[in-house]
Amino acid sequence: MARVSLIVPVAAGATPTGEGLERFCQALEHQGHAVELIVPEGRDGLAAAVDGLRAAAGDVLVVLDPTRGYAPDGLARVIAPVVRGEAELAIATREGRGGNPLVRAAMRMFARPLLGISEPGTGLVALTRRAARAADDDFRPIGDRFALELLARVEGRRREIPLAVRPPAGRNGLSLKVSDLRHVKRLADDRFGNLSRLVQFCMVGASGMVVDLTCYALFQLLFSHTGLTQLRAPFIGGTLDLATAGALAIAVALVWNFSLNRRLTFSYARQGSLPRQFLTYALSNALGIALSLTLRLFLPLHVGFFQRHRLAAAVVGIVTATGISFSMSRWVVFRRQSAPVDATRLSLAEAALAEPSAAPVTLDALRVG
Repeated sequence: MARVSLIVPVAAGATPTGEGLERFCQALEHQGHAVELIVPEGRDGLAAAVDGLRAAAGDVLVVLDPTRGYAPDGLARVIAPVVRGEAELAIATREGRGGNPLVRAAMRMFARPLLGISEPGTGLVALTRRAARAADDDFRPIGDRFALELLARVEGRRREIPLAVRPPAGRNGLSLKVSDLRHVKRLADDRFGNLSRLVQFCMVGASGMVVDLTCYALFQLLFSHTGLTQLRAPFIGGTLDLATAGALAIAVALVWNFSLNRRLTFSYARQGSLPRQFLTYALSNALGIALSLTLRLFLPLHVGFFQRHRLAAAVVGIVTATGISFSMSRWVVFRRQSAPVDATRLSLAEAALAEPSAAPVTLDALRVG
């Protein structure tokens, strides 16, 4: 029928039981398939799955998480549309109505339009060798959600195969790790580019707005009992206690936003000089900062509504400055710098890719006892 490479990524240092894997192999062999078993060593999660995909010699490649509760006969059902040439990629989904209905609804709303599938957290994926090779250059292992990476990188027709799943007691397939969130962020950046970063920038800005407004309210309360209430702010006018509170709140929010944007939104720029980036960030956003401060002080002096709701004036200033801040941050502060490629390192990297880090193993080597 077909040459099938069964790839079983396991946790580093763990030993899968040969008896369990043998049942999966036998289920495929009973369908007439020639089975190659690959258990990558020394890696886990997505990195192990990618190693296995690169080492596989079969026409149909299957990546299986043996801890997810799939029955052996489910493998044959999943690979069937791939073997028949009806799809380049097939995934197992949970049969029936199990699981949290809110999570299922969220998957249908977000995952399907973005990935063409409703269950990106699956632990069983089958794909053609040609599709895997075409996407190989795009694989960048991180975390352990191999299905999410395959769904985002592999092109072609897709099929969902509902299977009855009985996960082991205590296992929650919906649990998220920090690496999973990093994985989702990276995929969103790769697929949507600046739109993804703008969304992240606004989320950071929203958190910064909370910090800004909180500090602004606290500083107003603090300075309202000082002599600053009797002094006038230069240039803009208004009381000096309000101006001082606004300036300090903006300074705190500036540091907050810079730190999160450097760590999350523009994570590719974390290797740059921190002092240079912060200085450039502060200078390049001076227009936005000045605009925000001006609006929060000017509006209460001339508009009755904002005189009664000073925090609302601060919101107007923050929102108005967001567009300027993002543009300057993306293309000035955290701009990408193309580094020259070292020829020696490139040769070593090509040699490493040419030598598979995973190899077929025998079931006898995995049997316990």
